[in-house]
Amino acid sequence: MPDTNPLLQHWTLPPWPAIHAEHLLPAVNSIIADNRRIIAQVIASQTEHPGWDDLVLSIDEADARLGEVRSILETLSMVRSDDPVWLVESAKAHLAINQYRSEKAHNRRLYETYQRLAQSSIAGSFDEARNIALSRILRRFKQSGIELPTEQQQELARLNREIGGLEFVFLDNLERWAEAWSKRVDDVALLTGLPPAMKDRLALAARQTGHDGWLIRLDQNTFQHILKYAENRALREECYVAYMTRASDRGPLAGRFDNAPVLKKLLALRQQKARLLGHENAAQLSLAKNSAGTTAWVSGFLQRQAAQLAPTLAQDAEQLTDFAQQRGIDRVQPWDEDFLAEQWRQQQFPGALENLRDYFPLEGTLRRLLLFCERMFGIRIVEQSGGGHLHDDVRLLEISEDEQVIGYIYLDPFHRDGAADFPGTFTLRNRRINAEGRPALPIALLYSNFTPASDTHPCRLELHDLRVLFHEFGHCLQHVLTRSPHHSLSGILQLGHEAAEFSGQLFEQWCLSREFLLWLGAHFQTGKRLSAARVDAALSASQAHSARQQAFLLMGAMIDFELHLTHGDGRSVEETCTDVQRSLGHLQLPDDHRFANGFDYMVTQYDASVYAYVWSGVLAQEAFKRFSQDWVFNAQTGREFRATFFAPGAGRPLLDAVEAFIGRPVAGLVDGEAGRVTSD
Repeated sequence: MPDTNPLLQHWTLPPWPAIHAEHLLPAVNSIIADNRRIIAQVIASQTEHPGWDDLVLSIDEADARLGEVRSILETLSMVRSDDPVWLVESAKAHLAINQYRSEKAHNRRLYETYQRLAQSSIAGSFDEARNIALSRILRRFKQSGIELPTEQQQELARLNREIGGLEFVFLDNLERWAEAWSKRVDDVALLTGLPPAMKDRLALAARQTGHDGWLIRLDQNTFQHILKYAENRALREECYVAYMTRASDRGPLAGRFDNAPVLKKLLALRQQKARLLGHENAAQLSLAKNSAGTTAWVSGFLQRQAAQLAPTLAQDAEQLTDFAQQRGIDRVQPWDEDFLAEQWRQQQFPGALENLRDYFPLEGTLRRLLLFCERMFGIRIVEQSGGGHLHDDVRLLEISEDEQVIGYIYLDPFHRDGAADFPGTFTLRNRRINAEGRPALPIALLYSNFTPASDTHPCRLELHDLRVLFHEFGHCLQHVLTRSPHHSLSGILQLGHEAAEFSGQLFEQWCLSREFLLWLGAHFQTGKRLSAARVDAALSASQAHSARQQAFLLMGAMIDFELHLTHGDGRSVEETCTDVQRSLGHLQLPDDHRFANGFDYMVTQYDASVYAYVWSGVLAQEAFKRFSQDWVFNAQTGREFRATFFAPGAGRPLLDAVEAFIGRPVAGLVDGEAGRVTSD
């Protein structure tokens, strides 16, 4: 009798409504059992004369099947986060997957079979993409400690278990802190300055807990709105101090959910793991998975970026100090800076940003974004029914070329309680072509936290929201427009952090183009187009006093890299953070801040890799100059971009692609060792 478990059936798109908690672990266990049989058969049949199809493609197919189920679990966990049975069963399934992956990573006979293929005569006829895919497979085995003595392999396994456990505890502490801290507001006057949509959101949060008034929780979006718009200085201070001391020994919940000992232990274990694998430190180990070169280059690059930013940061600080004194504030505190910068922008460019969102309703903006991508990249994008099977807010886009479907993108645009607190792109399936020549189509999911429509207004996007939408859609297109047939090269998760972030940052550049915004914007009520004067004012306003946001990103990158590079030098985490902050000069933080305790990038696969946002941003600006020169709507340039960056997947090093696209070396941005690293 055939198994009716929906996760074990063939599907073009995930059968969302049919999947329930009781399906998770049985499906995972069944696939793992199948995979073990496949591995045993491959080893038995490929020992003497391994081949590409029977070895690489067979194992890739098995890996892909399990990976797709894991992606479905993770996606559904975002919409079923309030279902305790689902969470328990999902955790069991994840544990089984992790245990199997560790087992496979230490399968010596499988590793040796791949080695024999790499050393065989037929490997000499492989194209570059196959060679890169094979070298990546071998590298992953080596990074798992396959060549270590048995005792050291056991030690590495212990370290990986403890590291994974601590990463979970770090995130759990942040989540529990966020659940424990809230502020009820009974007088709307306290919220003066906040946009109506944000007030509506806070009122809804209060009603959902059975209260009148408004309820503040410090998710990222709410926190940013309060700092930027709230006129009540005491409210800004209260929220800022709370947010900057999350999960620490300071602030309103001091000592509860403290991440300090967690991070201290985590850094020590990562250092031990790096040295066990033959690296000097955890930063060096992380770079082995990316393409930025040496730790010395990354440190130097970040320091150069800080030096370039310093004059603007100093000028902005002086200007804000003068502006604050005009408003009766003798000393500018960290919780004043975003608010004062916004007030200064409103004074210099009245209405430039506030009214701009009326020209970017989500529906109209999305229609034009899709039309733009169709023209630029030679594709067709059609909305299909079926997205709502995941959630009522979710939409499904079908991507086709020459009347052939080539991929799918799910859009999940609105904030929901219990879902992720940040925008992101998730992958559900990588493109691949199996040994019989049948393709599996790529699927991506774009998640954001925009404020839903109200009774009186549709969802409208501020310029920042617009950049978020374009950034994440760039990731999605990079995932679905790859032409690589290799599972291990075709997904954005296979790219390395620099290349993965590059596409998103380049797509943001269109949101900073005067010509593009003139075409994109249309008033949600009248359809009136944006004027050149409005666009110019909006761009000037958005760029004014933006150095502090750049400095915060740079500070996070420097703290992350420094902690993993210099662990054991005698400094505490707080001392390292203070040293980095001081190197940035005019970037203020409160004396008792615990920035690192809440910096979740360090436990979400970006450890010693946050620099990639800065580095890829520099490269994206350089590459976009080609569009500026050719015309931002030049379809020929768009197709060349697709062929250069999207089509190869991870089969082409990022810097090589950038230099091919702009037609010259990236002079002045790199120093030797940074750009000549291959993608494997």
